[in-house]
Amino acid sequence: MATVSAKRPMVTANRVRLAGGAGLFRTDGVVPAARLTPRGRLAVTGVSALLVGALSVGFATKAQASHTGPGPGSHVTKVEVLPGQSLWAIAEAHDPNADTRVTVHEIQQLNAMTSDQIQPGESLWVPRG
Repeated sequence: MATVSAKRPMVTANRVRLAGGAGLFRTDGVVPAARLTPRGRLAVTGVSALLVGALSVGFATKAQASHTGPGPGSHVTKVEVLPGQSLWAIAEAHDPNADTRVTVHEIQQLNAMTSDQIQPGESLWVPRG
């Protein structure tokens, strides 16, 4: 068995020096809980807000990217506008039995159009007749 010198105290694993206490030791093996200062609470709140914001932007971007237009299996087809074609002519050609005004409105909704102006070479989603 080792002898302990009177000049030097014995240090064991269960002795923890308390923060802010000069020479105070805790020997029961319990480590006190961490406390946040007001500046620490502000930092944690700021980091949490940034994380929530970044996740929100990421999810919104992913949702928008996945909704690029009607996909396969829907009742639409994609057509390319030819020179001299109007939206009315495209609507009549793709669903001659339907009301052309309704078909034009559906084409505008499918393509998020604000007017009936189209350009040659433009691709449009058109309802199948």
